[in-house]
Amino acid sequence: MSDNASKRGLRRRRPTFDADGEGWIVTYADAITLLLAFFVMILSVSDLNQGKIEALKEGLASTLTNQEVVTPFTDIKKELDEIIQEHNMAENVAVDIDAKGVRVEFSNFSLYDSGSAALRPQALPMLDEVSKVIETTSHETHLIEVEGHTDDVPISTPRFPSNWELSSSRASNVVKYLITKGVNKSRLKAAGYADSRPKQDLEAGQKYNNEMRAENRRVVIYVKRF
Repeated sequence: MSDNASKRGLRRRRPTFDADGEGWIVTYADAITLLLAFFVMILSVSDLNQGKIEALKEGLASTLTNQEVVTPFTDIKKELDEIIQEHNMAENVAVDIDAKGVRVEFSNFSLYDSGSAALRPQALPMLDEVSKVIETTSHETHLIEVEGHTDDVPISTPRFPSNWELSSSRASNVVKYLITKGVNKSRLKAAGYADSRPKQDLEAGQKYNNEMRAENRRVVIYVKRF
């Protein structure tokens, strides 16, 4: 091989990393890009679980920045937990984060009298506190959905021919109250499910008892993504 050919061969060889030792940045950027692409692919082929997405965002941010990051859902839950503890509402209100988002569940007894959709006066201070957190902590991209649920005992009155009307009216009344407390009505939604989505499912041959029916009677406020 001639000297000229050897020189050309040497010119073609390039070091894997630059002279300042910063070539690893390219590899690191490629790895992050592939990681993001992987998560996009996973989300595209599966049902969106808002609670898990928020937890994933928090975990990634904590890993990459070595700092604790509070996501909107965890922030809302923390505020609600503090209010529940401060006002001793744990027996009537429960908060968690599930597949839809932040889930605030009220026992039916805490909000309504039996067979009625009118909010009990005793429930208003509790709803006031919850509405403050929703208004000040949630984001305009969050939908506030109120669900009404009844037990399986039929109702038939001039105002409520069935549990569908009763559950819908209960959810609507909570929505109306939240509007009076400043929550933007464009972010609100009311849904009545009667006894179609029981909290306590029956096994074969099993019948509902009074305790199970009491758990099925509830109102749930969801804070979730639009």
